[in-house]
Amino acid sequence: MSDLPLGVHRIPDSDVVVSGYQGGGGIGLLFGVVGMLVQSSVNAEAGSGKVRNVEDDLRFDVRAKAIEMTSAVMAGDQFRTAFTLTPQPGGPTMTVSPYVVLTFVKKTEDVRPYVVLKTKVATGGDSGKTIKYFCCEGKALPLASLTENNGALLKEVLTAELDTAVNVMLLDRSQPFPRNDDARLDVNGLLPFVGKPLKWRGYDLGSYKDYRLVEFRGGMMVFGGVNIVEPGGLEITPAVKK
Repeated sequence: MSDLPLGVHRIPDSDVVVSGYQGGGGIGLLFGVVGMLVQSSVNAEAGSGKVRNVEDDLRFDVRAKAIEMTSAVMAGDQFRTAFTLTPQPGGPTMTVSPYVVLTFVKKTEDVRPYVVLKTKVATGGDSGKTIKYFCCEGKALPLASLTENNGALLKEVLTAELDTAVNVMLLDRSQPFPRNDDARLDVNGLLPFVGKPLKWRGYDLGSYKDYRLVEFRGGMMVFGGVNIVEPGGLEITPAVKK
């Protein structure tokens, strides 16, 4: 439950959830089980109403696509020696749980699609640390545009995001980006699950191609993890020490 804020709507029989439209929860929207229970069922029904007539067009088999992409990337020279598709006796095993978050922008019918990869590396009796990777590319788009032609544009956007997220995930999990407690950033803009801009404190993990990598820390925070930010996607400035 810590992966999702209360009040989200899940497209039935899919790994696609809808968020951003919730009201009344305030700060509870940022957390999972710590959120505001009273408002949850009302919010979930509101989300269902927003997409009820286009749910089939919002379906995306992110699990199958993630397996296909990860296998293809791992077959290349960069990761061939770092990972295998078959678990090795006594070696670490990484599990990946992919899902999609369609986040409505408040007071509009525009949607920001995010791909999320929840990963964990376990070794022996050590269950390992969970790291989530979030990727959103492009501006928010009208729901009608994303769902026309059986969701062709949505599938195109999610496929591109998934490719980026898989590469960043494999890089970080094979040779982790440096985590410097002093490399703090102030971030302002739209984040996964939340329908209005937020100001939040993150940590600079460097870059991948022309993407900034910003990590939000906090196990119960629904957008906690590595956010892969394209140029101009968020307002990012070095944190000012007080």
